[in-house]
Amino acid sequence: MVYRIYTTIQHSFKIFLPVFVIVLLSASVTSCGLFDNELKQDEHLAEYRRQMSKVLDSLDNHKERIKAFENILEQIAIDEALITPRKKNNLLIEGNTFISNEYLNMSKYKKAIDYTNIVIGIDSTSPKGFYSRGCIYQVMEEDSLAILDYTRTIKLNSDYTDAYYNRGIIYEGQGKHDEALSDYSKAIKLNPSYVADVYNNRGNAYLAKQNYDKAILDYDKVISIDTANVNAYSNRASVYVLKEEYSKALADCNKAIALDSTNIDSYGRRALIYELLKESEEAIDDYEKIIDIDPHYNSEMHEQARKAIKRLKSHTKTKKKS
Repeated sequence: MVYRIYTTIQHSFKIFLPVFVIVLLSASVTSCGLFDNELKQDEHLAEYRRQMSKVLDSLDNHKERIKAFENILEQIAIDEALITPRKKNNLLIEGNTFISNEYLNMSKYKKAIDYTNIVIGIDSTSPKGFYSRGCIYQVMEEDSLAILDYTRTIKLNSDYTDAYYNRGIIYEGQGKHDEALSDYSKAIKLNPSYVADVYNNRGNAYLAKQNYDKAILDYDKVISIDTANVNAYSNRASVYVLKEEYSKALADCNKAIALDSTNIDSYGRRALIYELLKESEEAIDDYEKIIDIDPHYNSEMHEQARKAIKRLKSHTKTKKKS
């Protein structure tokens, strides 16, 4: 029986949940010199960011939030107090990225991409637009386009941790485990306290390359960061089975089930371990649990569980007769 190894995708879209009360800023600048102009500009920059940081909290749907962001962008575009093009462009990038995220959450991918293209048009030397577009392509499963954008992101900013991480996920899915390992390791090097899932995913890549000891070390790291991470226990159990360390595998399955009693993969792994330990009754119980959790779920695992139950019961009867 084949069980899933869990890979966690980090959708690193900065999706904020903010409210919108538009405050029109005066476009006139009463200047007493360059310092006054800069001070006035900073006040306007802060106010626009305050507005953008609130939009999602106060409005209930995507369309309202999009309209609110569009209103803010209109004010930014005509605000003569914004005298530094780079700072004004950064605001425009932020606002258009917010709108892109809204369309992404609505699964309107073409519109989301349109707004990332606007971001790229504002400043093609900024990695933000390419990274955001890469995320959208990844959600769309347009992996080759996503890789191109993540690679552009990294070329513009070689320390862009999220781009390495997400590109690594694509490489892993393509079976390019060396490339995945390289990207995951780079993400970890750049930010050792990065999300625990990067260690889980790197562990999966090591597992695919049959480097079991390194896989275990990475799953250990996940658990040290997040003691309730079901995937790490489940994945580590798989490695222990391959290493024929069944008591450790069983302990990890028990922990995974204690954390999530509805995870049929954990029951499937534990049933396999019980079979390997010649504990047929316990194996049957776990296979039956797979079916009981969702009896209407017609999956390959259900079919395999039914076959295993039939086989084990037949074997048990034969043993009793003999």
